[in-house]
Formats: sequence, structure tokens, C-alpha cells
Amino acid sequence: MGADSAETRARILRAAREVINERGYEAANFQAIASRAGLSRPTMHYYFHTREEIYDCLVAEAYSIVADCIAQARREDTLLKQLSVFVAAAYRSAFADRSIMRFTITARLESHRTPSLRENPGPVVSAVQAFYASMVEEAMARGEIPADTDADAVVSMLLAMFLAMGFFAGFIVEHNDMAVIAKQLHRLIAHGLLDQRQAGPSLTIAPPAAAAVSGRQFRRDLAGFDGLTVLVQVSCG
Repeated sequence: MGADSAETRARILRAAREVINERGYEAANFQAIASRAGLSRPTMHYYFHTREEIYDCLVAEAYSIVADCIAQARREDTLLKQLSVFVAAAYRSAFADRSIMRFTITARLESHRTPSLRENPGPVVSAVQAFYASMVEEAMARGEIPADTDADAVVSMLLAMFLAMGFFAGFIVEHNDMAVIAKQLHRLIAHGLLDQRQAGPSLTIAPPAAAAVSGRQFRRDLAGFDGLTVLVQVSCG
């Protein structure tokens, strides 16, 4: 493939990613993508035969980026270093392009709301989840995390933070604040958000009630708390 052909193909993928991020998968037809790319539909069909082919290329692109970030993080030997390298690698990589970060989050949403995509939710989030699971398991084996830690809950917390940071970086802020956020995340995990001596008792969350609580009852219950402390801490030594 020549340089011009490669550029045209990349142009189509960029346009498709933008349209999907803005309008969703179902609205990203060939005409919408061609208009965004400034190309004719025959030119589009020369490079891609179906919308599904374009979408698969976008997913593969995002997966390649996250897989490289994971590979860099796996070279480290502690949980804190692995997390720090993973976030830093994502910040330096093509994830710095907000449209790619947006697509990573959008693709996950599309796997729930688009029937044709439900059977294949995509490998990106699954890869991150698997990385976190192995990272936490290895950290527990090394004694970095207490043996009685709920590993699944820690993995879920980390995955929720990854998705939330991706949404924030992709859709909320107009510039990439990931470096600043990564520094605060490092501090949070290394030392805890609050001094344990001032944090008070650990938070206990009761299971959902069988029936909805009335607004008046909720206000009465809330008044019974003289403070609500959420302590997020992973001991790293």
C-alpha cells in the first residue's frame, strides 16, 4: 500500500471514529463517514467493504495501543510500579488522542446497546481487566496486599477507575490532564487518600433494601451520620 493509500485509509478510520463517538454505531453509515472524510462512497468501498470491517479496524487499533501499555507495565515487579507505568504509557501513547480514548469508552457502550455487537464486546476492556486481575494476584502472592483482601473487589475498583478516567479524559476536559491525575492516583494508592488516624471507621455498605426508602426516611437516616468517610487504600508495603 502506497503512502497516499495509507493516508486515505487512515483518514477514513479517523472520520469513522469521530462519527461513531458523536452519533453511535448505528448512525455511522458509509454516507456519514464519507461526508466526514470528504470522500466519495465509491472511494470508501475501495478501502472497506462494510461498516463492520471499519469498526473491527478501530477496535483492533485501540486494542493494539492498550496491549502495548500492558506489556510495558508487566516488565515492572510491584503493583504500584505496574499501575504507574500503565497510566504513564497510556498518557504517552495514541490514547493521548482524545478521539481514541472516546472510542474506547463508546465501544463498550455500543456493546450493550447495539444488538449486532453484544456477542463481541471487544477485547480492550477485557484485556485491562485481565491485566489488573493478574497484577493483584501477583501482588498478593508477594505480600504487597494482605492475603485476606477481596481481590475481585480490588480489580473491579481499578477497572472502574480506568473507565472513569477514560470517560473524563475523552469527554469531559478539553485538554489531557492524565499526567496530573496519574500523580494523584499514585499518591492515593501508595499512601491512602486520608490519614488512617483521621479517617474513622471503615465504611460499611448494607445491601439494597427490598423496598424503596421514602424521601423523608432517607433524610432522617442521613441526619444520623455525623460524617461519611470513604477510604480507598491498597497497602503497598
